[in-house]
Amino acid sequence: MTGAAATLDGRSRTATAFAADVGGTWVRLRAGGAGAPVERLRSPSRLNHPGRPVARLRDDMVELLCRSAPPGAHAAISFGAAIDHLTGTVLGSAPLWGAEAEPYDLAAVLRGRRPDVSWHLVNDVTAALVDFAATHARPGVRRVGYLTVSSGIAMRVADLERGRIPVDGRGLQGEIGHLPAMSTGPEIQRAPLPCECGATNHLASIASGPGIARVAGLLGIETGPTFPDRIAEALAADDPRARRLLELCVEPVANMLRTLWCLDPHLDLLGLGGGVVEGLGAHYQGELHRQLGRATSYADRGRQRDWLADRLVWCPPGAVDALRGAERVGRWLPGIVP
Repeated sequence: MTGAAATLDGRSRTATAFAADVGGTWVRLRAGGAGAPVERLRSPSRLNHPGRPVARLRDDMVELLCRSAPPGAHAAISFGAAIDHLTGTVLGSAPLWGAEAEPYDLAAVLRGRRPDVSWHLVNDVTAALVDFAATHARPGVRRVGYLTVSSGIAMRVADLERGRIPVDGRGLQGEIGHLPAMSTGPEIQRAPLPCECGATNHLASIASGPGIARVAGLLGIETGPTFPDRIAEALAADDPRARRLLELCVEPVANMLRTLWCLDPHLDLLGLGGGVVEGLGAHYQGELHRQLGRATSYADRGRQRDWLADRLVWCPPGAVDALRGAERVGRWLPGIVP
């Protein structure tokens, strides 16, 4: 990140390490590095404050981070948004700011408010990738990825041979949740499904947590606060409508993985996590394996279970931590390059 990245490791090593993991529901904060206590606060977000103007939500976020950072700290922020990793500009975040798409230079605002702190922002999935790579990558792995399926969907890939997390000219990589969904389900093709970003028929429109609830509505399945638990129970009972719901919502993810492995045969290891994967557990894993095992063409003859077991890591709650990843991200900063 221009400016902030150049100073993150250039100040006195006695400065306090400060990390934050900012999501749509919660913000987690830790000063002092690993082992220090974690403070958890409600996020000043559109999810928690649906009627609050975006300008106010942004001001509240800046105030929270600036109030929490110790004097002269090294601050590494894992932020739940599409971020230009080269500048620290936030390009959009449905959970935090809804459909607002006006770029917001959060890094510059933080530096202006607290110039004593060296600020660096990365996307929360980038931070999760750094943590996953540090804890799971084995010798010989060439490229490693981390995919989260939760209230949103995104993925990041790191090149371990070169020590890089490549980004494009806008500082982005892996915002796959906002690509058109690859779905063959007639139920979905009949009705455009909205995405939190304001578009329709994105991958997140179908396969994210809110997307699964929308598809359930198409199938006549009642949603509501207890919906996630009821779907897990229905799958355990082998309910046919629940099975069809899972099939429809996993298909775009399976198709995306087929495309990734077709384009990048050196993607040797991929972690899967997030609330949807964690909540549906073995049901989600079994359906994804079933779909990936099916041959679709000569280019994709299906993946055997032992092949998948060697490349897919299912991440239970706590196995991958974006807050810990933010604390580890320093050595990767010179390698986040276009």
